[in-house]
Amino acid sequence: MAETEFDITDSVDITDVVCPVTFVKAKVALEELDDGDILSIRLNDGEPVQNVPRSIKEEGHQVLKLYTNDDGTYTLIVKKVGD
Repeated sequence: MAETEFDITDSVDITDVVCPVTFVKAKVALEELDDGDILSIRLNDGEPVQNVPRSIKEEGHQVLKLYTNDDGTYTLIVKKVGD
């Protein structure tokens, strides 16, 4: 799995919710981390994979990687950036 490329601090699975709750859950998970920590987010195709990375960038965080999983979901690797 590609997550081994990064020192993942925490992970969240948002495949069980729909937009806009997907971003809300990802944002809450990021808020619980320290600056520089890395979060792995598992999300579905469609609106989540289109909107969550964009929204995270708009919040000022760094999207490190987005890749497809074998089950049709995606994993987004994000680095928390401080204010």
